[in-house]
Formats: sequence, structure tokens, C-alpha cells
Amino acid sequence: MTKEQTFEEMMTELEKVVGKLDEENISLEESIELYQRGIELSSKCETKLKEAEDKVNKLVKKEGDSNESDNE
Repeated sequence: MTKEQTFEEMMTELEKVVGKLDEENISLEESIELYQRGIELSSKCETKLKEAEDKVNKLVKKEGDSNESDNE
């Protein structure tokens, strides 16, 4: 079983992919493979960020609800 990459690991890999795509001496096939990997990484990063945002929003809402009940 493979360990799921962290957000930071995916961002580092994505930066490497972009760097390789910027090189002028890579083949079309390699460019396409790198582009596909970049899209995959970008999508996974977006999902992780959305999950983190949802968690933060829940915590903020929970804290707000807690403060309101304390004030009553």
C-alpha cells in the first residue's frame, strides 16, 4: 500500500513538473506525460485545500456557536 502524498509533497512535485515543462529540450511525449501529471497533482492539491477550508469553516462555526451559547 502506498502512502498518500501530503499537500506539501504534491506541491514540491508540481513545482518540479512545471520546471521540467519549462525546459525546451524535452520530447512531445514527455511533455504530455508531465502535463497530465501536473493536472493530476493540481486537482489533488485543490481537493486537499477544499478539505482544509471545510475543516476550518466547521471549527470557526463551532467556536461561534460555543461563544453564542456562553453569552446567553
